[in-house]
Amino acid sequence: MMNCLNTYRRYACDVNRINTLAKSPEILIKSAELSFAEEIGFIAEKIAENNGCIVLLSGPSGSGKTTTAQKLCEALERLGKITVAISLDNFYLGADYVPRDCNNNPDFESVYALDIHYIKKCLRAILEYRTCVLPKYNFAESRRSDKTAEVKFQPGMIAVVEGMHALNPLITAGLPMENVAKIYASVKQGIKNGEETILSNRDIRFIRRVVRDHEFRNVPPEHMLGMWESVCDGEQKYIRPYRYQSDFTVNTIHIYEPCVMSASAIPLLEQIPKNHEKYDFASNILKGLRRFEGLPSELIPKDSLIREFIGGGCYSY
Repeated sequence: MMNCLNTYRRYACDVNRINTLAKSPEILIKSAELSFAEEIGFIAEKIAENNGCIVLLSGPSGSGKTTTAQKLCEALERLGKITVAISLDNFYLGADYVPRDCNNNPDFESVYALDIHYIKKCLRAILEYRTCVLPKYNFAESRRSDKTAEVKFQPGMIAVVEGMHALNPLITAGLPMENVAKIYASVKQGIKNGEETILSNRDIRFIRRVVRDHEFRNVPPEHMLGMWESVCDGEQKYIRPYRYQSDFTVNTIHIYEPCVMSASAIPLLEQIPKNHEKYDFASNILKGLRRFEGLPSELIPKDSLIREFIGGGCYSY
């Protein structure tokens, strides 16, 4: 749709610089939030110019896709567009119906864990301006909820469809690409001290997942740690191969986030027993988190992407 130069915003991610800036926390947080808002605003302007009716937003686990989608909808609405946000997470089949991994556990990273037929039916409804009944998934119970949402798609409406597999050809096949904009969102940078990596971009996403899944999905940190390798393997197979097909890439890192997340993440990771096979991984992340000055979560805006993981935000997840 766009064929524009697909770049993303980069930040000065040095632990000492972040700790220095954290001495003026309001300025640090406001600056990070403004930069992210500007990036979303730029993309919204480009999408609005081309009048696309479907936006497909993909990215690996812990990237903040849901908040990014909500903020994109808001930016488009400020430009006079009517929008609806659709999460592919609600199209999961449920633990009893998804493929099994090599350990015979439900493989929720697989694109086949989604109801692909139902997704494509809804996408066709968007394009043909028809009514669609959207499902709702219950993560705490690992099954589809009895709740649904009926949406009537109108001419001129832009649907922002977000999910790990949104750019997968199994989802996009048959869509008229002139009516589609594709976005890849992820934490694109880690945090360093010179040449030393304090927290990698993948570590940052892991921290987000540990905090969020414990708080809102009833997943203990030990379980999240045990499944993280499978999550990353799934990214390599099902998500990363399609990232270069995107029209835009969004860097979702908020450089202050380790200063805030540490208050929740450190106690959770301290629960990991020394005999856990991933103890060293957890220990290294703990060492990294302890190098950041703490910031109170009360300073984080209600509409911040970080609220997707720590709670207390204004969006529904």
